[in-house]
Amino acid sequence: MYDTHSVGFTVIFWLLGSIATIAGTLVFIEYGLTIPRWQVSSFDRKIFTPRSGGEFNYLNYLLKTPRFFASCVYGITFILIGNAASNALSFASHVVTASGSDVYRGTPSKKVSNTVRGVAIATMTAVCLLHGIWRRAGIVVNNMFALFKLLMLLMIIILRFMSIGGKVFDTPPSISDNLAPSKSFKNTQADAYGYAEAYLSIVFAFGGFNQANYILGEVKNPRKIFRSATLLAVSTVCVSYMLVNIAYMIVVPAKSQMNGNVAEQFILLTLGRVSPYGKAHSAQILNAFVAFSSLGSILPFSKLIARNYDALSRLTSCFRRRPSSSHGQKASGRAPEVWHEKTPLGALLVHWFFALLIIFCTWGVSSPITAYIIVFGIYSYTVDAFMSVIIGVGLLALRFFHSKTHWHTKSSSNHIVSIISAFLFVIANLFPIITLWVPPTGEEFKRLQQYPWYLVPTIGLLLILSAVFYWAGFVGVVPRIGQRRGKQLRVERSPFFHTEHGEPVQVAEVVAFDWVIEEPT
Repeated sequence: MYDTHSVGFTVIFWLLGSIATIAGTLVFIEYGLTIPRWQVSSFDRKIFTPRSGGEFNYLNYLLKTPRFFASCVYGITFILIGNAASNALSFASHVVTASGSDVYRGTPSKKVSNTVRGVAIATMTAVCLLHGIWRRAGIVVNNMFALFKLLMLLMIIILRFMSIGGKVFDTPPSISDNLAPSKSFKNTQADAYGYAEAYLSIVFAFGGFNQANYILGEVKNPRKIFRSATLLAVSTVCVSYMLVNIAYMIVVPAKSQMNGNVAEQFILLTLGRVSPYGKAHSAQILNAFVAFSSLGSILPFSKLIARNYDALSRLTSCFRRRPSSSHGQKASGRAPEVWHEKTPLGALLVHWFFALLIIFCTWGVSSPITAYIIVFGIYSYTVDAFMSVIIGVGLLALRFFHSKTHWHTKSSSNHIVSIISAFLFVIANLFPIITLWVPPTGEEFKRLQQYPWYLVPTIGLLLILSAVFYWAGFVGVVPRIGQRRGKQLRVERSPFFHTEHGEPVQVAEVVAFDWVIEEPT
């Protein structure tokens, strides 16, 4: 509501976000159940073998030339910004606010801002230690927080039904003012920039639908379970988010949504009506709930991101591991026993380092909330939107040029559904990429904006360009200096598999590389 000024457009954006999320889920399911493909000795052709790594695998499949381009551009961008720093700032802000120091109203004092950063740093450190030292405990805690977040959404939905009629909480319902077609589109935002920021916020809220691909090699029986489990989980979240937002529209007046925290107003107008304590401490109650929710995002996100970092490190020597023969068998065969990669401690350390680096970089921003908005905006712009456009366009190319790619013989997804999903996914992510470069014109928007309008897309674009320059130096400069002069990088991959239900699943990969003199052909 803050960005759109319209109940109607807010509901429509959440609906479009749900549609785009379902479309994106179908795109990533298709990639996940088709790529990578290896020649396994017991098969007479290359077959699909489920593998962790997500977009890293798919971009390398799509962009085989120029050499190392996809690995460098995606890898550097993701390592720099693909971490849980924004979630840590959100968690810390809610914890500090729940303790009595309001971070959300006005500009907090320097002491409060420093406290928020300190809590964020401590949270990232504790989460990475948990995943690094006690892997099983991290999984159990993840599941507990996921259940808690679903129960929170369910509580809001139940309170919505109880509030209809205004008798239970003695609250006049706002449904006739908020959702009436004649009123819901009044006084809408005039700037495209506001809609772009609103949609990026929704993209970030739905973010995570593709993260199961990061650990696909660890999913039990992925060929059978992955598609149905992912669609069920994502559909549940989409329906829950829509019901929660409709609940806000039924209970909270539009003006209150634009001028304050809509969830806080919802708690005040429901639970605050039946308890003096709830009325006096609605902000603290809400922030305690949201803090738990934010922590529930940091825990699984950190584990999944570490897995993706580990996949990205295949082209570097930083975290290279060579599993013994008891762990698996190379492409010439399959492992006689199930083995999953151990917790990637090196990748967790890199994740922790860059998350803390981003938190330290925001120290000059007076408001932690502004810092959070900037950080998640940059992440959503680069990792979510920009990379998703490439993934979607790539799938359309694979489908339309099937005579060359033979994608229809590799993918089990329906041809029409695949094209429609990829098209919707591309359009949905192109919208914020383009409109964030349109400067806002409204005076109110300029007055309330706490940072330059071009900051998020500029930093996002600079991150991608820095990755391109890294690639250019890697392939154009490094082979021309020092001991590597006149040499080319040769990479050899040795995948390791285990067998599930008679089918190979890739659980590890050893990447050996060396600089060699290429003999003329």
